[in-house]
Amino acid sequence: MELQKLKQQQIWVCWRYDQNSRLTKVLYNTKGYQTGTSLEYQSQWATYDEAIEAVKAHGFDGIGLILVPGIGGIDIDHKAADSTLANDVRILMNTYEELSPSGEGIHHLFMVDVDKIPVSINSKSEKKLSSDYYSKNPHNNLEIYIGGLTNRYLTFTGNVISDLPLMDRTDEVLTFLDTYMKKELFSKTDNGSDAFDIIVTARKAKNGEKFIALFDKGDISGYGSPSEADQALCNILAFYTGGDMDQMDSLFRQSKLYRDKWDRENYRTSTIENAIKGCHGKFYMGGKNRPAYIYYDDKAKKMRVNCPLLARHIRENLHYIFVRDSARGGVLRYVYEDGCYRLYADEMLKGIIKNYITAFDESILQMKDVNEVFGNITTDLKFKTNEELNADEDIINFQNGILRLSDMKLLPHSPEIMSTIQIPCDWLGEDKATPVFDKFMNDLTSGDKEVQNLLLEFMGAALSNVKGHRLKKSLFMVGKGDTGKSQLKSLTEKLLGSGNFIGMDLKEIESRFGTGNLYNKRLAGSSDMSFLTVHELRIFKQCTGGDSIFAEFKGLNGFEYTYKGLFWFCMNRLPKFGGDDGQWVYDRIMQVNCNHIVPKDKQDKFLLDKMYAERDGIVYKAIMALKQVIQNGYNFTEPQSVENARAIYMADNNTVIAFFNECMQIRPLGKIKDSCTTGRVYKVYKAWCMDNNQGYAKTAKDFRNELADYLGTTFSDMTVRRGKGGTFYSGYTLTDEAKATYQQAYGYDEFPLLSSS
Repeated sequence: MELQKLKQQQIWVCWRYDQNSRLTKVLYNTKGYQTGTSLEYQSQWATYDEAIEAVKAHGFDGIGLILVPGIGGIDIDHKAADSTLANDVRILMNTYEELSPSGEGIHHLFMVDVDKIPVSINSKSEKKLSSDYYSKNPHNNLEIYIGGLTNRYLTFTGNVISDLPLMDRTDEVLTFLDTYMKKELFSKTDNGSDAFDIIVTARKAKNGEKFIALFDKGDISGYGSPSEADQALCNILAFYTGGDMDQMDSLFRQSKLYRDKWDRENYRTSTIENAIKGCHGKFYMGGKNRPAYIYYDDKAKKMRVNCPLLARHIRENLHYIFVRDSARGGVLRYVYEDGCYRLYADEMLKGIIKNYITAFDESILQMKDVNEVFGNITTDLKFKTNEELNADEDIINFQNGILRLSDMKLLPHSPEIMSTIQIPCDWLGEDKATPVFDKFMNDLTSGDKEVQNLLLEFMGAALSNVKGHRLKKSLFMVGKGDTGKSQLKSLTEKLLGSGNFIGMDLKEIESRFGTGNLYNKRLAGSSDMSFLTVHELRIFKQCTGGDSIFAEFKGLNGFEYTYKGLFWFCMNRLPKFGGDDGQWVYDRIMQVNCNHIVPKDKQDKFLLDKMYAERDGIVYKAIMALKQVIQNGYNFTEPQSVENARAIYMADNNTVIAFFNECMQIRPLGKIKDSCTTGRVYKVYKAWCMDNNQGYAKTAKDFRNELADYLGTTFSDMTVRRGKGGTFYSGYTLTDEAKATYQQAYGYDEFPLLSSS
């Protein structure tokens, strides 16, 4: 239903704050007289425009609409519009939404099929919302009112949050009731403290005669009016029921004072509320509304905690998981909080247990109870594995919901989704201006749009759950200082959150305990990796290839796991590495050269903070770029500049090729006229590696095979045997400079060998 059609209906009233309390709103009709929400007042209700005019004429504080059959409303009290609870309800209901008069609450309006809502029948044979549910939940400040079942109205401000029509949300209402309004979380009163027990207790009390006169006899002779007698009885009932409004209503209806006036909702509600306020928070402890795990010890005359019941209550109502820590042989404890599982230390979990107790009464808190409940819970033999965390590659957790990549639909948060990483922004589903970030990216890449897209693709992959080894790539950003190359990595790390990334260079990764430090990290690498030489990129290859790797922490047993994250390194010079350095190794490295140096006087010390402030728009760009990667079969879009840089790196890093380019030449006139045998060439190569590769050199066999591959031939085809002189490269020899520089390894040309090759 369009809101305009709703405004034309005669269901609108005015309201004014009570003179004695801004918590109470008194309803008025457009003529300035008090009115109500029941059908007997229907003739006094007006249209929206008439109500607005009456506000101007009589100085009312606001307007509201009666929730007649077919219309429902949800009231979220004291919650910011961007809170996790508000976001979850917004995604679920997806209907008209506005701020409350105080600005500290939220109202939703929707259409609903009353016949499909669970009901109970009251003493007057009227249908009401099922007693299994709260209409006003005191535990989460949520209220739901359904026209035809709850005789209520909802204030209306027009301060719109979601300007949608009133949608039919019957199915969503059922989900809302089961998710947020179930009464089974808390028992009404202690076992045994039913209506009969309360009546008996009140009769035996010191003022029992007063209770008997009012409740049993209906004697109001000691009061100035029937209303004063009603209030006096409610005062007693409030004390003995612990302020339970529903139970007070039920007991009053059993008394001799019950009459038709009690069915007037505004009278009944105000009388009950005044009685509860009059208790000033002090109730009969034996009847105080409390959770099932709190009981009254008659002998000690005090409340106590039933530890096994509290442990059961926590199991049933607190979403938490225990994960076996394969790395350290212990258990990691996660608690579901604001749409994400957060890592909790033992003392933090004990703090939650304390809150369950102190929320009822701080004076009954004893740490022995907390420790007993903690021990009861933590000895449960129900564990998850690390492989189950963040396992769904199709989702990304945002503050306002779960984004499903396959259809780009935003889903409500759910504790069933075992996500431990939440991106600290909302998913907007649309582009948003990011002027600071755009200028930074343009400077970083010297205006290369293709490279910018690649960086966004990699950033999006890092923020996702997509397994890194599925992409088989790492990012090497290379350039002099002051290019800003580490800022993009720092921004990505800030979005991932502490504990989800680690700073390590390649040598540390390849070290004995390096693989242990990679465990459970989404992103690993260095923001300023110094020039280094690594004997072999064994772990790097295993991680990017999805192989199982062995890991250990100092003093602990080793374990195996598969690294699911990505590698990102920033450096001034590319590292040198030996071992297996075939084409497939270089294919796993995406090299981006950063050549634009930012002058000192142009550097912004707050650049990272400014870009983080634009994170909603930046993350949108990154995730949309990631979609391209997925659609391309999990392949990044590599510009030609990256391909060219890879070829140059391979030539420079491969010691055989680098040595050939630097130290060898075509034989003059194609004739062998020196003593440069293949053996002497290899000796000089090893000496050259001492100067250029920290002594790491390939074997003679690998040297000759790789050189032949590079020249597009075979060792046998490119060599010739010359009697006792040895084997020579027929077309190549060492340069005179190389012979002189490495004379100790080469020796001297002892005699000329005259031969055409």
